Parts: sequence; structure tokens; C-alpha cells
Amino acid sequence: MLRERSDFLNALWRIVDQFLLVSCFTIAYLVRFTFFPMLPEAESIPTLAVYLPNIVLLSFLWFSVAEALGLYKSKRIESPWADWKIIAFALILTVFLYTSVGFIFKSFDVSRLLLLLFTPFAYVVLGGWHFGFRLLLSNARVRGYNKRNLLVIGAGQTGRRFAYEISTHRETGYQVIGFLDDHVDALDNSRILGKVSDIRTVLENHLIDRVVVALGMRESKDIQMVVKECEYAGVEANIIPDLFQFIHPKAKVLNLNGIPLIGIRQNPVDTWQYVYLKRLFDILFSLVILLIISPLFLLIMATIKLTSKGPIFFVQARLGTHARPFRFYKFRTMRISDDGESDTRWTVKDDKRVTWIGALLRSTSLDELPQFWNVLKGDMSVVGPRPERPHFAKMFREDIPAYMIRHQVKTGLTGWAQVNGLRGDTSIQKRLEYDLYYIENWSFSLDLRIILMTIIKGFVNQNAY
Repeated sequence: MLRERSDFLNALWRIVDQFLLVSCFTIAYLVRFTFFPMLPEAESIPTLAVYLPNIVLLSFLWFSVAEALGLYKSKRIESPWADWKIIAFALILTVFLYTSVGFIFKSFDVSRLLLLLFTPFAYVVLGGWHFGFRLLLSNARVRGYNKRNLLVIGAGQTGRRFAYEISTHRETGYQVIGFLDDHVDALDNSRILGKVSDIRTVLENHLIDRVVVALGMRESKDIQMVVKECEYAGVEANIIPDLFQFIHPKAKVLNLNGIPLIGIRQNPVDTWQYVYLKRLFDILFSLVILLIISPLFLLIMATIKLTSKGPIFFVQARLGTHARPFRFYKFRTMRISDDGESDTRWTVKDDKRVTWIGALLRSTSLDELPQFWNVLKGDMSVVGPRPERPHFAKMFREDIPAYMIRHQVKTGLTGWAQVNGLRGDTSIQKRLEYDLYYIENWSFSLDLRIILMTIIKGFVNQNAY
């Protein structure tokens, strides 16, 4: 039933968006001029009718921007949260264009406070409405409404796995009606609708909404034929890469003069947020911290110098971005020993090399404070995988082949593994899993969350010796 009424639902969706947008603007207007009255010397409060042309322009801009950003496209295989990001961009761009039109043509003047009230309010209302609407659609699909038929080309391991995943995610509304495969014995014959070459006949005799190609690279000629037949029939076709098991779901697709390049893993270092926003935060944060802790810094330096012979700082080679070594700074917590020994030997419980002040510094993580200088220099970041000694990194990558992936980003003072209790003498394999999660799901908000968790959980390390 929903299939036949999809045009009506799409129109209703857009109409409700426009209604909510106008309502949010009206409420923002009432709040602005009710609770934040005009100054005595200002002119009289403008009526809502004065803002009517503004509302029409705002609605038109929103509709254009939302359509351009694909807000109303089908997102069956995406999370119900997918629209929140698009709505944020759409609102910011709409308000920017709206104010730009007013500035260029000097056709109207709008209260800046009104826009400041309207934008976050509209974001919450529209985001909540889209989230709820997509949940309703998902629930309807689970109950069997609004189904879409899939035809899978290839009944091998990849095709069968895809069909299984679709069957276990009923909220997508997709159902596999059958397979086309040249090897009939690859699956139960009842689900084989024919050979790959029979695709035109199958598309003509069945209602197919989407074709998923799950053939190997050796069958490239068949893939070309399938794509052409789908284009001829006007049916959308998707191809599962033959090496999909090596490719991360969030991998980026790059374009080199028409040649697509698929990344193996999601890497945040190519984004402007990581390059500029993260670096700017690192500089400001490390400067502020170094200024605040300067008295404590001097006290620790004096105590180390007075209680044991040797330098105040311990300098060691650690691996940073792209596995390049850098000079890593800590407060010295041990008695002077051979450099080779410190580079190749773990600190153990009740280690006789550790001084009494060193034990205190290690247990409270205060020995790590000089690394804010590494952050300021750009060797490290506030948040990232902890840097490792070259000797141990070489050992770990022999046992754990994916270990060196953690060096694709900047190492950090604290990280996702550390705030989850993986500090000191803990599992390297488990620590790597958390580091890879951080790399593949990086966001500036995740960095802030890790810093907050570090502060809340404290700096005492029970595994520090």
C-alpha cells in the first residue's frame, strides 16, 4: 500500500517540513519580541506581517537547499540519524543565503537574535520530525509494508551473505526474490531464477526495484552486460566489490580524472577538520595547560633534580605519524641506565630502577606532562593512539599485522583505549582494537568526549609501575 502512495508521502513530507519551518520562525519571532523587547530608543516592534516576505524567501531557500543536499532521498539502508547532519548543513546554508540576499539587495532587515533563536530551534524540531518519520517507515517495513524487490546476480558466498544480511534487517524493506547464477548447484534451485544471461527476461517478467551484482572480478564481462541491461530496463544497479572484505564500510571513494579510487580504511587525516580544527585545538589547549601547570611543572623539576642524579627530562625515540620517530619527552622517573635498556625493556612491578618521586609521578600520570610540549610542536596530538618505542612496534607488528595502521594518525597524550582502561600492562591486541575504532570513527566531538572521560576518570593509573 505504501508503494502506491509513495508520491503522496513524499509530497506530505515536504509540506510538513515547510509547515514546521514557518512555525519555528513564528515561535522564534514571538520569543524574540516578547522576552527580549526592543530598546527604548528603537522604533516600534515589527509585526509578523512585515516578516511575511522573509518567511516566503526562507521557505523557498530551505526547499531548494534540502533538495540539493538529498534530504528527501530514500535512506533505507542508513541509520534514522542520517538526516541530522544534512539538516544541520541545510539550515546553516539556508540562513546564510537568506541573510546574503537581504544584505545584497538591502530589501529587508531581520533581527540577528531572531535568527539565533530560530536556527537551533528549527534544527531540533526538523531533526526530531525526520527521525520519527523514518522510524515510522522502518516499522512499517518490518510489518511487511512498502517492500522493495531485490535481484542478486551471483549466488556465491558474497551473494548469499548479502541476502542473509538483507533478511536480518527487515527495517530496510528489501526482500531478495531470487538469484541469477551460471552455477545452478550454488544454491537451492528454488531461488535460482536463471542464468546471468537471462537478466533481460527476468527484469521483464518480475517487478524488480534494484539489482545487486555479487560477481567476481573474473566475470567482468558479465558485470558489464548486467549493468547495460539494468540501464536498458531503468532499474538501479549496485555492485558489491569483489574485495569488499578488505574495504571498510566508511572508506572514501576518490576520483582521479574519472578513475575511482577506493580506500581500504576510513582515515580522518584527509579531512579539513582533522588537519586544521584538531591542530588549532591542540595548540590552544596545550598552551593553556602549560600556563596553568607551570608552578607544578617547576616544583616537579626541582624535586627530581634534588632527589636523584641525572637530567630532569627523559627523552626517548617514539614512533609518530607514518611511523616516523620523534623525540618524546617525559619527566625522568628512573635512575640513569643504559639507553638501549630503556628502549627495549618494559617497566615491571616494584622495578628497582624507579625512584620514589618517579613512582608517584607514574601512578598519577604527572610524568606525562612534558608531552604537552610535543603537542605544541606538532609531534603529537592531545588525543590519539599512544606512541610506542620502535623496538616494541617492530615486535608487535610481527604478531599483529594490522598494528602499524595506528600510525596513520597522530599519536596522543590520551586515547580511546586509555579511557577504556587499557593503560600500562594490558593487552596489546585489545588496545589496537580500540585504536582502530578511534581512527575509523574519528570526529572532533569524539576527541572532546575522550578528554572529558580522561578528566572524569582521573589520571591515576593502577597499571603504571
